[in-house]
Amino acid sequence: MKTNKIYQFVLVCALLMGLASCQEKTEFGPSIFIDPVEDPNAYTRDFDNWLYEHYTIPYNVEFRYRLDDNATDPNYNVVPVSMGMADTIAHVALYLWYDVYDKVAPKGFLKENGPRIIQLIGSAMINASQGTEKLGQAEGGIKITLMKVNLMETNNIEQLNEYIFKTMHHEFSHILHQKKTLPKEFEQLSAADYNPDGWQYTSNTEAWQLGFASPYGGSQVREDFVEIIANYIVKSDADINKMLTIAGQDGKNGAKILNQKIDICRNWLMEKWDLDLDALRAEVQERQKVMDWDKIMNLEFQNN
Repeated sequence: MKTNKIYQFVLVCALLMGLASCQEKTEFGPSIFIDPVEDPNAYTRDFDNWLYEHYTIPYNVEFRYRLDDNATDPNYNVVPVSMGMADTIAHVALYLWYDVYDKVAPKGFLKENGPRIIQLIGSAMINASQGTEKLGQAEGGIKITLMKVNLMETNNIEQLNEYIFKTMHHEFSHILHQKKTLPKEFEQLSAADYNPDGWQYTSNTEAWQLGFASPYGGSQVREDFVEIIANYIVKSDADINKMLTIAGQDGKNGAKILNQKIDICRNWLMEKWDLDLDALRAEVQERQKVMDWDKIMNLEFQNN
């Protein structure tokens, strides 16, 4: 009996101490992770409202720049994007991507078919065992993740194209073909040349001469398809001509195959989506020639 009373006394004390500790308030510093409770005094509030006005309302898109550990692959170490780069990329994406589709595509095209989430990651995602670097990914036709954002030079359009806009066109093309089947004639052009395990050891020249727009395009048919579209849109006339010239050297058949693939993509986009690939490319190329940063950051191009 005495032992039981001692046990009960200790248990009551433990419970009281637990209640006291639960009532203590612990102060935490600012977090890079998403806070479920909106703070009206947060320094990001103005930017968040701007994103809501320019992305969520017109395009039904959540533009994520905070690092959410539940929304990234736990097999990779990543860092958050800086506020400055998030702000810049958000503005440039409106200028070189969303506003372009608004001008060229059918009305409401992006709101209906575009991604529902755009997520920015500051760093690269490296697969050391394969020697590859992931630049972006599309998940279930809903989310596009862009990586390596902190390393971008905003005055370097070639770099922005390589790591941001080519990736956006690439991943969005994945979303489109996930909704409507790839054309069968495209699948047959390079069926014997796909190399899912060794594409990373292929040079640009080798890829072009096989009829691929990039080494990664040679990994599998769906990557081939979206790489053709993405590269055709963002590459300059000089770069396209260079690719086709090298692709046809030494009697190689690459230039012929590349042109066939571009034609198939062009026809597929028009027939399935009423989207003019050449008009889309022309608008992107024109905007890339003059990057007026005052105009871009002040959104003067909107609703022209």
